[in-house]
Amino acid sequence: MMSDKIEDNEDLLKQLIKEEVITYDTPLYTIKAEPTEDNTLLISSPVKPTPEDNITTFEEIQKQLKNTLDHVEQRNMVSGFQTLSKATAAVVEHCEQLGLTSDDHPYNAIDREQFWAGLNNCWLYALAQRHEPSSDNERLTDQHLYSLREMVVSWADKLERYGLVDYEMGWWEADILSAIDSILAMNYAAAQAAAQAVVAQATAALFSEEVNMTSQS
Repeated sequence: MMSDKIEDNEDLLKQLIKEEVITYDTPLYTIKAEPTEDNTLLISSPVKPTPEDNITTFEEIQKQLKNTLDHVEQRNMVSGFQTLSKATAAVVEHCEQLGLTSDDHPYNAIDREQFWAGLNNCWLYALAQRHEPSSDNERLTDQHLYSLREMVVSWADKLERYGLVDYEMGWWEADILSAIDSILAMNYAAAQAAAQAVVAQATAALFSEEVNMTSQS
């Protein structure tokens, strides 16, 4: 599994997301990440760029990965995953143009491997955070996590034909899904424990009331 090579240290992760980037004369499509009314994450289809849109170039993708780490550091988790999802969608939709699928491209193999490592570790690092969010609006709910899970699978389906899924150079679908599922499992266990505590309190209160009634009679 690729998770054996995860760097937990944020400084080392930032080193994976290089300052030097490759840019191209032809801009890529704009990829939008928009919150829905219930605050889940929604990635829209690629649209042609307009003057009001930010064009997603390779350089912009790198900036978005750095912005993700900033959001995580500030405990803005929903914003962080919106930014990270936007960057990942751009990578998946335009991996051929970015030179991430073939050795026959002016983007050497070592850089490609480092780029994929940086992207995957951004996901794993963000998902590993257990700090309280900066606000309730920035709290990742189960609905957010299920939405992220669907996107992770969808991206893997698109990258499968390039042989870029669950290999060192490619999208670490299994590791990222495992991280999401671990959070969902912990949330479920916490909810179950809270429910049991409520039942226990209600039972204790009822028992106490019955004892009082018996003593009075």
